[in-house]
Formats: sequence, C-alpha cells, structure tokens
Amino acid sequence: MNYFLHKDFLISEKNRVRVYKYFQSIKTITTKVFIKNKEYKAIVDVNSFLHLTNFDCFNCLTNCCVQFPYEFNKKSRDVISKNLKEYDNLTKAISILKYEGLTESEILTSIKKDKMLIPEEHVNTTFDRCTCSCVHIDRHLCAIHKICIDNGFSLEEIIDTKPLWCSIYPLEIIQEEDSLYIFVPTKKNSYLAMNDSDFPCMDIEKAKSPHFRRENPIGFDLDEYKPFIVSYYSILKYILGDSFIEDLTKELNLNDDKLQEFQYIQKI
Repeated sequence: MNYFLHKDFLISEKNRVRVYKYFQSIKTITTKVFIKNKEYKAIVDVNSFLHLTNFDCFNCLTNCCVQFPYEFNKKSRDVISKNLKEYDNLTKAISILKYEGLTESEILTSIKKDKMLIPEEHVNTTFDRCTCSCVHIDRHLCAIHKICIDNGFSLEEIIDTKPLWCSIYPLEIIQEEDSLYIFVPTKKNSYLAMNDSDFPCMDIEKAKSPHFRRENPIGFDLDEYKPFIVSYYSILKYILGDSFIEDLTKELNLNDDKLQEFQYIQKI
C-alpha cells in the first residue's frame, strides 16, 4: 500500500490498519476511475467531498505550493522551454543556475531531461522547493499554471500540462494494487494524509480568524466556501472520469448540471 503515484511513500503497517478501519467506519461508495489510461477500483470517502473549501489561490498569500512533484511530463517541459523568459521572471530558476555556472544550453537540456527540471545535485540544495513555485505580486503560484493561463490554455490543457499530483492536490489517494482509497483530507481523517492541507482554504474556521483576515484582506470571502466536490467538480470529472463523478454526485444527491456553474476557476 502506497500513496498514489508515489511508490516510495509506502504506508506503514500501523497506518495500513488505520486506513482499513477508517474506511470500514464511514459511508463509502465503490466505483471506477480512469487515470492515465488505466482503470482502477475506487473506494471513496463520500462525506469528505462535502468539506467546505475555497481555493482562491490568486488572492492567497499562504506559501503552500513548495514540494517537488513526482514528475514533469513532456508538455510541462515544452511549455517552460518555449516560455523561458517568463519562467525565469517568475522563478529566477534560469538566473540561479547560470550563477551556479551552467550555460543556457545546459539548462535547456536539464529542463528537457532531468527529473525535476534541474541537475540532480541542485535538488534540495540550490533549490529547496519546486522549481516552478513562484511569487507573483506577493502571491505564491505555480509558474507553469500562470504561463498556461497567459497563453489561453483550457482547463483540460492545463491539467494535461501540470504534474497530475499538483492538479489533484489536496485530494488524497492511497493505492493498494489496482484499488484506490480516495478522500478529501479533513480533521476526521488527517492521519491518513501524505500532504499538509492545514490551510485556511481547507478550514473555514481558520479563514475567520483575525490574523488570517489581516494577512489576506483582499480574498477568501466566507460566502465563497463551497463543498470540495463543487470547487473541484470539473477537475475531478476530467481526471477521474464520468463514472466517478456520476456515482459520487448521485450518492450525495447533488444536481450535476448546477455543479458546473460553480466551478471555481481560480484553482485551474
């Protein structure tokens, strides 16, 4: 048992038992999902998808997007290579590597071939966070995401370009062979999560705090908090497939047509 797409993140025996016990104690549905042209059996934590969220990323000052993802695909690499100047303006990655002694030709080769877009010896040393993490007008954003938006990419094109893990975050998926345990991280199941999701976008009570409202005065309207399935509807449908979204919305007694009207486009 491991975290999906992260074969090195194995679930300990203790937590494996916790996963089983948790999913036996809650309301679930069993459906199927299609990810990267492969079908999986999905056991879904139904009520976690009603968790209130507000992914107002372009009005957030929280530094959450920093971890190196599991992979960059060819589309990611092509977008960066074709928009090198904007990529460097956002991340300073090119400038930093040149300062470290690399030529532009070596940097381009690394973007096209190296796992994390930079030579291995610079991962977690020269760069202590994802090379696509950037600060734009005081907002912590994804450089690939912003470049895609600036170039008029559709939601589907952005998802296909960014690392899949980044597009589904903070959704958690635990894999056991051809079965997937899928849930939204909440206080009820937080011990199961691989990633930190303890942010105001995932906790409306934190968003109400004077400290957060002072730090983020221009965003995070409390009236805009919506169930995760509403915030992520189009993303879930595109990534996990029609069967998943149809079975989940039916179980939650939600109107499928209405959900598309509320898609929170600031996320993607």
